[in-house]
Amino acid sequence: MNQLQINNPTIINGFDYSTVQGRVKAFHSDHQDGQILTEIVSNNKDTGEVIFKAHAVIDGVIKATSHAMEIKGTSNINMTSHIECAETTAIARALAMCGYMQKTQLESFEELENARLQREEIAKKEKMLKTNIARLSIKFKKAIDLKDDKGIQEVQTELRKAYDKEDSLRKGVNATLSDKQVEYLVERQQLMSEQRRIERDRRESVISKRANRLREKELFG
Repeated sequence: MNQLQINNPTIINGFDYSTVQGRVKAFHSDHQDGQILTEIVSNNKDTGEVIFKAHAVIDGVIKATSHAMEIKGTSNINMTSHIECAETTAIARALAMCGYMQKTQLESFEELENARLQREEIAKKEKMLKTNIARLSIKFKKAIDLKDDKGIQEVQTELRKAYDKEDSLRKGVNATLSDKQVEYLVERQQLMSEQRRIERDRRESVISKRANRLREKELFG
């Protein structure tokens, strides 16, 4: 009997991708003393990246070893279960290397489903990004053309709050500005910087005068 038939395999594009559960059942059905051993290779809490290693052991001998990596937050399921997903994938690939697969495909149904969910998540984020770029671009350009400081500050504040590693929202909005609008923003920033410098110098001058008066008072009473 085909090892994968005990678990109603999932057919995708003509290929038989059994679930991890099916591969595990088939493995233990064939090898009652078989073992599937897993271990965490690394778990970076800063980046959310976790790497798992899985061994398929038959008669005390490691017959296959596989690794899998997941990153927390890259899909809905990985928001809370990226460690479990990495372990499951590593197990599936180790068993596939022992022959528990079809059509020479290492991927399990869970791997394909996770990849599909990640693609959908990426597409959703890209669509949201385009929508936000269009919305903020209209508001930003209108505020610049009207020299509306409050409106400009509101957009810039929203861009800072939405900052990500790629800074994609800010770059996308800025790419829609005309040369004239960019020039106005540069001049506005320079003017604001100069005003801040003048105010800083004024405060430092006031502090210096107060300090001098205190020293004179201490010296001369």
